[in-house]
Amino acid sequence: MTLLLAEFDSARSLLDAARQTREASTFRVIDAFSPFAVEGLAEEIEGFATSPVRPAMLAGGIAGGAFGLFLQWYSAAIALPIMAGGRPFASWPDFFFVTFEMMVFGAATTGFVVLLWSCGLPRLHHPIFDAPDFERATQDRFFLEVDAGKAADRAAARQYLHALGALSVSEVET
Repeated sequence: MTLLLAEFDSARSLLDAARQTREASTFRVIDAFSPFAVEGLAEEIEGFATSPVRPAMLAGGIAGGAFGLFLQWYSAAIALPIMAGGRPFASWPDFFFVTFEMMVFGAATTGFVVLLWSCGLPRLHHPIFDAPDFERATQDRFFLEVDAGKAADRAAARQYLHALGALSVSEVET
């Protein structure tokens, strides 16, 4: 997939270009890169979906808690039943702390793994880093990543981005 990366000299021109590109709906805005947060830019970028991290953490917490509870019940009531102080073998109040800790551990571990997976990590090198002058995205330049679609549309997308005030437009193979 080939994407176009347009370079702009100010945050205002980046925001205007992203807004006009989204409203024109001829090309799709994939991402934007800037040295600081630009107010209103997130609303102009398409593709922000709900994160799968929260439901996965809930499922991981429930599974971790259930596993901790089952493990304690099995070891105390089935595998090694020892009568201690006249309490029943499955003394549920004694199982609370380990069950809670296993729930927290399951939720945290699942959340971390799903976060890495949803972000596409670990990825040590992204092809966008090879784009000319992209290192200036952390200094004083603003970049807009656009999906132009087919190869025939790339020339039209280049002209469109230059008309919006792009200093340069380069192609990035992903």
